[in-house]
Amino acid sequence: MLNDKVISIVGAGISGLSCALKLAGSKLTKGHTIRIFENGDRTGGRAHSIKVDDFSIDLGAGRFSPALHPNVSKLINELGEKIEVFPFTKIACPHPHHVGLKEILAQLKPKMLSSYNESFFQFLCNHMGNEKSHAIINGLGYDSLYLLQISPKIAYDIIEKHPEIQCFSDNEGYEWFNLVDGFSALVKSLYERAAVLGVEFYFEHKLVNIQTKSNSTLLEFSGCDQQEIWNNSSYTVLALPPTAMSSLNVDFPNSWSDFTYGSIPLFKGFIFFDSPWWQDYNLENKVTIVDNPLRKLYFKSDKYIFFYTDSAYADFWHEETKKGDKEYINTVMRLIGMALNISIKELPRPSSNKFKYWPSGVEFALETYPEHPPVLSKNNGTIIATSDAYTPHCGWMEGGIIAGRNAAEHILKQLEKSGVTEEKMN
Repeated sequence: MLNDKVISIVGAGISGLSCALKLAGSKLTKGHTIRIFENGDRTGGRAHSIKVDDFSIDLGAGRFSPALHPNVSKLINELGEKIEVFPFTKIACPHPHHVGLKEILAQLKPKMLSSYNESFFQFLCNHMGNEKSHAIINGLGYDSLYLLQISPKIAYDIIEKHPEIQCFSDNEGYEWFNLVDGFSALVKSLYERAAVLGVEFYFEHKLVNIQTKSNSTLLEFSGCDQQEIWNNSSYTVLALPPTAMSSLNVDFPNSWSDFTYGSIPLFKGFIFFDSPWWQDYNLENKVTIVDNPLRKLYFKSDKYIFFYTDSAYADFWHEETKKGDKEYINTVMRLIGMALNISIKELPRPSSNKFKYWPSGVEFALETYPEHPPVLSKNNGTIIATSDAYTPHCGWMEGGIIAGRNAAEHILKQLEKSGVTEEKMN
């Protein structure tokens, strides 16, 4: 006999956890079983922190601004997570193309309203010429701004919502923070809260097939060297980004949405030294944008240096890591020397390093002018897709929280309607 009071959530990232918590905290789900299935062996998805010595580093999402990410900020305050200032809003060694850049972007912004079908690069070329357009994007340090799928609207969103380059927008002066124990600490707290509320977790369960029938949904998982099929006749939430959705047999996005989706890769590299030599160059807690594959180079207090790249340079660094640790570090140090105009012979050898390559680090809807619907769902309401990619771009954590709660709200409204119907029938 099928249990018609099961809600299955696939994906234990911030979207899936936010969805589960909102559902588990509602009186409308009393008597329901809420399950989360996760492909990996941990919660969090792209919120991934690790310990190095006595401090944490974020390999994925690693910063937030209360002004731009109110849901993240509120959640952190509620859970009592310790925060510290994310200091990288001041650019050291300004790029030559930064002169007058804020004024140029402000003058161009009103013109983007009639250019939503163009890429940002084409938009710049139309108004500034090819050479100046290359100089502007080079100075901003985000190479995704070259991509055809990055419209002027998305580009200005990127500029305004990233701490390193917000100084070229009206958002100059926004405060940014990160978690002392990394964003995995936040995810862990959400996981523990969900478990206390009775949410069931199943790790190493990769969804490979979905079958939707009139009165049930069959979920087929692979993992732990076996196949598992779970019956669900209530609701299934796919808390997955578009790239994961596209690999399933659900005809995504064609039968779900009029929107199409894109993604860009990201790479983060962390370099550790026995002593903070960059302090001698007055670079502590500063960021610089450079004309080489490092692109954005950060000097974190007295702890470490890290760099953050996207698009083609993210792929470049992924290939460099395949050459072995020694060659990868040689390339990093040579480019640091070039960026700072310091002979590589004067730079100490790193003591260790960590890195992370995200093949689809940022995912988003290509159509930016209309509002994206709060949820994507089948007509029968049995399958709902939710991820930060389906919300206005606010950053991984903020968008994920919004998307997860939107999915839960959708289900709760359906449960409320069915409850009213049952009362009338009785």
